[in-house]
Amino acid sequence: MSEYVILRDLRLTGNMPSGFTSWWHNLNQVSVYGSIHHSTAFWRLRHFFREHGRMHTLFILCHGYAGSSNARRQSGDFGGGGLQLGLEDVTHGNVSRWSSIRGYFNNIVVYACAAANTERGAEFTTQDGQYLMGALAIHTNTNVYAADRIQWYNSVNFDFGNWEGQLMRFPPAGTAPSRVSRVPVDLSQMLR
Repeated sequence: MSEYVILRDLRLTGNMPSGFTSWWHNLNQVSVYGSIHHSTAFWRLRHFFREHGRMHTLFILCHGYAGSSNARRQSGDFGGGGLQLGLEDVTHGNVSRWSSIRGYFNNIVVYACAAANTERGAEFTTQDGQYLMGALAIHTNTNVYAADRIQWYNSVNFDFGNWEGQLMRFPPAGTAPSRVSRVPVDLSQMLR
């Protein structure tokens, strides 16, 4: 159980470093080949799981829907509206589809802007990132790690550096998230 997998949306610019040995799958927003749920990413993950068994960590590299708050009606370091991943994104309306890869990973680490952001007044709305990340943890039966602020990265080598804002762990049991100082495996450590 030492495998690492990356799902990366091509709207996140940059190239995977040469010599990177973990499996990855690029997604886009314009064709069925960019689909998470239909015939591509989940199908490949299920195949990979049958071949290798339970995997340690799934890294999700994408943009988060961040930059404004509907509740506050202003722009800023907000988010929580979902992940720009593949043809269909990851939203409150489709997160339950992730149950098709339930139990495949020990951890999911989300490198996306404000994925876990929930502004006051946005609780239980489509801008509730903590609710969305918690739902992802429940549907995949996996620990999910995500931060509540806009993240910065080096597009040459996908080095995200230190986490901006508060990093949180969402347990698969559906209990409250906890603040953590690091993820079990940091992508930048793997890419060196």
